[in-house]
This record gives sequence, structure tokens and C-alpha cells, in this order.
Amino acid sequence: MAAMTISFLTTTTKNSIPHFSLSSSSSAFNYLIIRSRISRRINYIDRFPLRSSPTDNNRVISPTSGDSDSLDSASDVVRRFYDGINSRNLSTVVDLIADDCVYEDLVFPQPFVGRKAILEFFEKFIYTISQDLQFSIDDISGEDTSAVGVTWHLEWRGKPFPFSKGCSFYRLKVVDGRHKIIYGRDIVEPALKPGDFALVAIRSVTWLLEQFPQLAERF
Repeated sequence: MAAMTISFLTTTTKNSIPHFSLSSSSSAFNYLIIRSRISRRINYIDRFPLRSSPTDNNRVISPTSGDSDSLDSASDVVRRFYDGINSRNLSTVVDLIADDCVYEDLVFPQPFVGRKAILEFFEKFIYTISQDLQFSIDDISGEDTSAVGVTWHLEWRGKPFPFSKGCSFYRLKVVDGRHKIIYGRDIVEPALKPGDFALVAIRSVTWLLEQFPQLAERF
């Protein structure tokens, strides 16, 4: 969900939010400030209270405070995940993610593997965009205890943000009596919409594979 926002910032107008094009000296200066801020904040990731045992893989020690015996529903965990991102408070997100979680944002070529890598990604995200940009959940599934589907959009100061609709899927597992996210995938609305041309492109690729089936092995 984050990657679309970061990439879209480079195409928005000055009337919406500032972009980070490096075509001017002032933009380059702003970019360097942001990079410096990100570098300082990334070091904070290692100080998050992960509450995990280094000798027992995936075993998470329950906090000493709160109702540790209760099992939150999978949809509640995902809602709290979005709340943590919106509040820019990653300390509330740490215990919602399993140690070996895999997170795919399809804008990026490779998934983020492991809780630390995922936290670093969202750390960059929340310190790159304005806090006025928030995720708003349109619909969320609540029947399954181990899988959750979400449709969402972004809002800028309470108003819909252009080209920001998306959907996400999360798979969860129970670790020491708590649901944790073990897998996530984000699909976002493209700023450029090819329409019928997409069908033509799919048909062309299909024809090519029918003629040269060995090409499928390269995907």
C-alpha cells in the first residue's frame, strides 16, 4: 500500500502535496534532508521492543500488561495495523507482525522478508509522506480466522486522494495466543489506465507464448 503513494508523489501538482523531483536545487536539498531523517530513524528500528526469543524461532513472549490471554480476531489485527501506519507509530505495529512475515507490494520487484525489513520499509514510508495522507478502509472481511481481505483508499485531510484505491490480502497465524500477520500483498490503482489496450497486450503475449512456449520458463 505504501509504494503507490511514494511513486505517485512525484506526479502530483503543487496544489496537492510537494513532490521530490531532483530537477531543482531546492528539491535536491529537501530530498537530502528526508534521506538524512530516514537514516536516523532506521537506527531506531533495532530498539523496538520486539518481544521475541532469539533461541526459539517464531515464539513471541506476551507482554506483561494487558489481557494477554485474549485472542483478537484477524480483522481486528489488520485494522490495528492500518491504525498504526496512519498514526505514524510503528511501536504499535511491531507485535502485529510475525518474525518470518513476507510482505509483497507489487510496485517493488522483490518482497520484503522478515519483520525488521518490513518495519524499515514502513519507516521510510511514514517519514517520506505527510501525516495528512491517511489510509481509509472501505471494506474488510471478518469471517475467516486466518485470512483477511481489505479494500481501501487514501484521503488527504479527509478528502479522497486521486488514483489511490487499492486492495490488500493478509494471512495470519496464532503465535502464543495472538494473531500475527505472516503474509501480506498490496495491489494499488495505477495512475495510467490502459483500458482495452491491456486486453490487446495480454492477447499478444499469449500468442507469443503459444508460438514459443519455452519463453514461459523465463518468467
